[in-house]
Amino acid sequence: MKVPHFDQDTTAALVRNLVIPPRPALLDQLAALRNDPEMSLLDVAGLIATDIGLSAAILKAANSPLFSSQRNITSVQQAVSLLGTRNTITLVSGLLLRLALTAESPPAIEQLWERSMQEAAIAAALCERLGRPTEECQSFALFRSCGIAVMLMRDTRYERTLRLIGQARDRQISKIEQEFHNTSHDIVGYLVARTWNMPEPFCQAILLQHQPELFQVGSEPLLDHEHMMMVAVARAAQYVWRTSTDHHGDGAWRERADDIVSYLGMDSTEFEDWVDSMHHQLHH
Repeated sequence: MKVPHFDQDTTAALVRNLVIPPRPALLDQLAALRNDPEMSLLDVAGLIATDIGLSAAILKAANSPLFSSQRNITSVQQAVSLLGTRNTITLVSGLLLRLALTAESPPAIEQLWERSMQEAAIAAALCERLGRPTEECQSFALFRSCGIAVMLMRDTRYERTLRLIGQARDRQISKIEQEFHNTSHDIVGYLVARTWNMPEPFCQAILLQHQPELFQVGSEPLLDHEHMMMVAVARAAQYVWRTSTDHHGDGAWRERADDIVSYLGMDSTEFEDWVDSMHHQLHH
């Protein structure tokens, strides 16, 4: 498969200029727990409790209105019980990414991580609506914008670019980034995911998520069905978040809406009803 704007020379030059931290050891411990048939809530809670930053972030997630808790969650064990062990492991993986990439975060990065956490929760809700497992789509929603964080840390000019691509069509995002920075956040995110030993199809999904032909009927498939679904769910979650929080809305959604909603197996009325219900949850 030919990847747009991506070749070995570009990769080598970019890797030399980027500082990508190694995969955290705690991520390997979490992966081992996920694969352990005897994994318990206490095992997961105990591992999280060893890191103060992770503990605080998981408590914040558990008290989010998206999880509809009627009580104040005050301990990691309560949070894991509410979120579920596998869901918690997925969220913690994203939080580890955040902590590893941006130890000292300017406001733009804090806003990015906050958005990613909310979009991951929305993605999980959509998976439940579709009767699909939540972990992979939720993990993709957390990781898919990691290249933005690296770009923000690497180049102070990127914050201006980020405002531009926030109003651009999906197909224009990489072109704008290439013009100003000679790379794109999808390429950088792909490199981060590969450095962290994420599965190659997952890395490819990050790289190709904004390609205009990805969901076009009749186009040669760029990804397998599972990873196409991950991209579709994450983009739908982004639409919910943008239309809920940004007075500009999500103008870029229109050109991909029909193809993505169709790929999700929903009709437009069903999808908009779900969007309305998510908006209600986000604001109550």
